[in-house]
Parts: sequence; structure tokens; C-alpha cells
Amino acid sequence: MCEQELPGDLSLTTIFVYSIQPDSIRGSYCQPRFAQKMSILKKFDHIGVVVEDLEQAMEELSNFFGLDCQEIMEIKDTGIRIAFYPLGTGQMEFIEFQKPIEGVDSMVMQPGKGIQHIAFQVDDFNRRVTELTAKGLKLVKGFPRNGAHGQVAFFYPTQGLNMLIEICES
Repeated sequence: MCEQELPGDLSLTTIFVYSIQPDSIRGSYCQPRFAQKMSILKKFDHIGVVVEDLEQAMEELSNFFGLDCQEIMEIKDTGIRIAFYPLGTGQMEFIEFQKPIEGVDSMVMQPGKGIQHIAFQVDDFNRRVTELTAKGLKLVKGFPRNGAHGQVAFFYPTQGLNMLIEICES
């Protein structure tokens, strides 16, 4: 619990950035609990949106927002097509499932409204999967497995996080 009061002119962003600095820089301000808990996540990687028609989604992103696709990947053995769009230090993936993936929970492949998952890079992928399952997160059936750019693991939504969480090797 933080017992020191912060100056009134600091924004939430300033407080967060200030609070995650090393002790020698941070001074006497205390670190919020949430910053400590995020330590297993290396950095934001991408958001994933499952779509029914990849070409239509790509056309609309281009027409409405001027976004150009950086890469389209087709993984033929699983029937997945993915369009990658760079966004700042991460990216957005539009994903089209052309057929069910054997051994993977169908909830992963269902198009929905809004963001389907958010992904974070982690160091020591296998250790992080073990840690997260030990903390109570449940792995989606069929994961971990190879993804578009390396090992990935999806975790079922929790009551407080109503979306899939993905971790991927960095």
C-alpha cells in the first residue's frame, strides 16, 4: 500500500511511467501493484480479430482508415489466413479460419464482435505457460502449438477478462 501522496498535477500515464522506473530513479514514490504483476509479460505483441471474410475486412481497413497490410500469411494445413497490420510497436491481425482446426477448441475460431484476443511476448515461453496455469488460467484445448511466428498459447477468458489472452515466444 502506498502511503505517500502523489502531486496533484500528475496524469495516470505519468504516474504509471514514473512508478515503473528503477528505485534509484523513482525516488520516494511507490510502485502500484499492477505494475509488479505484469513482470512476466515482456511487451505487447498484437491484437487479433477473427473475421468471416478477410478480403472484405482488408478492403474496409484500407478504404476507411488508409491502413495497408504488411503481410498476408496462409497456413494451409490448418486453413488459416492472417493479414498483419503494423500499429505502433505492435500489430493488428485479422484472422480468417477456412476450416475447423482438429484438436483446437472451436471458440478460438468463431468470429465475434470486437477484439478476439490480445497477445503479449514472453521470455522463457514454456516456463510462463507453466506459471500461468499454476495461477489458475486454463489453456485452450489444442495449445500450446506453433503459430504464425513461433510458439503460442491461448488461455480461456476469465470473468474479469472477457477475451482470450495469448502469449507468444519473443
